[in-house]
Amino acid sequence: MGFSHGTVLLRPATLRIARMEAEAPVEAPADSIIIPESEPPESSAVEYSESLPFLVKRGNLAGYVGDVGFDPLGFSDILPMDWLREAELKHARVCMLATVGFAFTDFYTLPGFQYTTLEAHDACVASGAMSQLLLWIGLLEVFSFIAIDQMLRGSGRAPGDYGFDPLGFSSDPAKLKTLQMKELANGRLAMFAFSGFVTQAVLTDNTFPYLFK
Repeated sequence: MGFSHGTVLLRPATLRIARMEAEAPVEAPADSIIIPESEPPESSAVEYSESLPFLVKRGNLAGYVGDVGFDPLGFSDILPMDWLREAELKHARVCMLATVGFAFTDFYTLPGFQYTTLEAHDACVASGAMSQLLLWIGLLEVFSFIAIDQMLRGSGRAPGDYGFDPLGFSSDPAKLKTLQMKELANGRLAMFAFSGFVTQAVLTDNTFPYLFK
C-alpha cells in the first residue's frame, strides 16, 4: 500500500483524545479572571432621639403618644413600656390636680380650716384626716393594680384607660389622639410645676406665687 508524502496515519484512540481536547472549553489565564466585588452589607440607619439628638432613640418608644425619644437611662429596654406609660399618666394626672389644689388653698379655705398650704399637711395628720386619705386612696390603688396586671397579661387595655369618658371624647379616634397628647403634655408640665410650687413654698415660707420670703 502506498501513501502520499506527508500523510500521517492516526489510531482511533488518538483521534478521540484529539477531538475531546478540541471540544473542551478554553480556560482563561488566571490574570484575566474578573472576580465580582461583593457589595458591603447595607447598614441599618441609626435613628437619633428628637429631644436628645446625641443619643440613639430607643426602639420600644415607637408608637406611643408623645414620643420624642426621651429615655436617656434606657428604662424602656428594662421595664414593660405599657407599665412605664401607666405610671407616667398616673403621676401626670395627680400632679395636675395637686398643682391646682396647692395654689387654690392659698386663696380660699373652708370654715374651720384656716391653714396655709404648708400647714395643711401637719393639720391633717393631727386631725386624723391623713388616715382617711390613705384608706380611700389605697382602695383605689387596689383596683388600679388589678387593671394594670390584666393589661400586662395581654388584656388589650390601653395604659391609663379606666373607661372614664362621660362626655364621649373618645368617639373620634383622631380627636382622641389629640386629647391624649394634650393630657400628656399638660401632665408633664404639672409634674415640674408641682415640684417647683412645693420647693418655693418651703424656701420662701409664703403663699402663692411663692416668690418672696
